[in-house]
Amino acid sequence: MNNLWLITGLALLPGLGNFAGAMVAEFVRTSPRLLNLALHASSGIVIGVVAIELMPEALDNLAGWWIAVAFAAGGAIYIGTETLIVKIKPSRESGGSTEMWMIYVAVAVDLSGDGLMIGSGTAVGASLAVVLAAGQVLADFPEGYSIVANVDLCLKPRLAH
Repeated sequence: MNNLWLITGLALLPGLGNFAGAMVAEFVRTSPRLLNLALHASSGIVIGVVAIELMPEALDNLAGWWIAVAFAAGGAIYIGTETLIVKIKPSRESGGSTEMWMIYVAVAVDLSGDGLMIGSGTAVGASLAVVLAAGQVLADFPEGYSIVANVDLCLKPRLAH
């Protein structure tokens, strides 16, 4: 039972990091340069965590083609989700917007994937799960910031028209 609480607590940390970054964006004046830095920081940290912690484990346990199929399936699911949202949501001419829905879906999928990654990392070892959770919190803070900052800088002026 203690492992369940450990996994749950670690899996919730990326969501808290994302929320904290979003709150900072609400209260700090955002510039395009700061948004750019946040996006680069977030992607750099994620690439580092994947390259150093996940890929060696994955390649030791799976054939490379499984990993390629998983990446391709993720891309296909994203395209399918975007297509579905475009069909369901009203057009911009009638006052609707799909941009915010894609942001909601992307954040939900990202945080769900983070939780699954941390949970499966716990099966390998608690220390791996802690490293994965810490890396995701570090990546999700600028990610949360960039999501809200991007909405403030880019989407709000377009949505107002």
